[in-house]
Amino acid sequence: MSTLQTRQALDGSLVRLTLNRPDRLNAFDAPMLRELGEASRSIAESKARLVVIDGSGKAFSAGGDLAAASASGNASSYLGTLARQFHAVLESFASLEAVIVTVVNGAAVGGGFALALAGDLRYATPDARFRIGYGRAGLTVDGGISWRLPRLIGLAQAQRLIIEDPDVGPEEALALGLVHDIFPASDLPARCEAILESLRRQGRMAVVRNRSLLAAGASRSLRESLEAEAETIRLSAGTADGAEGIRAFLEKRAAKFQG
Repeated sequence: MSTLQTRQALDGSLVRLTLNRPDRLNAFDAPMLRELGEASRSIAESKARLVVIDGSGKAFSAGGDLAAASASGNASSYLGTLARQFHAVLESFASLEAVIVTVVNGAAVGGGFALALAGDLRYATPDARFRIGYGRAGLTVDGGISWRLPRLIGLAQAQRLIIEDPDVGPEEALALGLVHDIFPASDLPARCEAILESLRRQGRMAVVRNRSLLAAGASRSLRESLEAEAETIRLSAGTADGAEGIRAFLEKRAAKFQG
């Protein structure tokens, strides 16, 4: 059985990736990360504007497969390699010209927590549960948690979640800013269509560049951010979409963007 289910909308605008090791709570192993990497490369060559990641069965993901690490005979080497594979996948998703949506439909623990945070838009179902979990296994965090978590919820709350390691339900996750909304899994198709509709009203590269500005802004000074924004809006205005968007605004009509 494939460790990843990939479904694509007929027009190619949406790709849904479902982690598919329900018997292992969708824990990452090398084959799953390899499939995720291949999926990312395929998406990069496609017209997809929206990528949705969720999990099959009762969990989003339990993170790295510690049973496989133990069975390898060298857990240190196994987990070091697995973490680097995982990080390569996360970097590849971050570089896509598409919006990433993560939908936590059950437990998101360890690397599963990290993958959930990688979404530009992050949602939870009423069954979602979040936990850092690494310390309980005597391990340190990976998957960009030490970088993303303080930026999403502030250093104080990040310290609490990592040091106290509580179980976080969907309502608390929403209050903290870990997720943007809570809705039943059955609402996902309608939510995806609503997001796609909002993306169609915007120039594709404008969305991509705004996504990049947000990602880079956390490590820039105000002056650096202002300069990056000035250069980016200059580039955007010089594109066909920029010209069409300005005309449409002045003519009080909906823009007809390319792509």
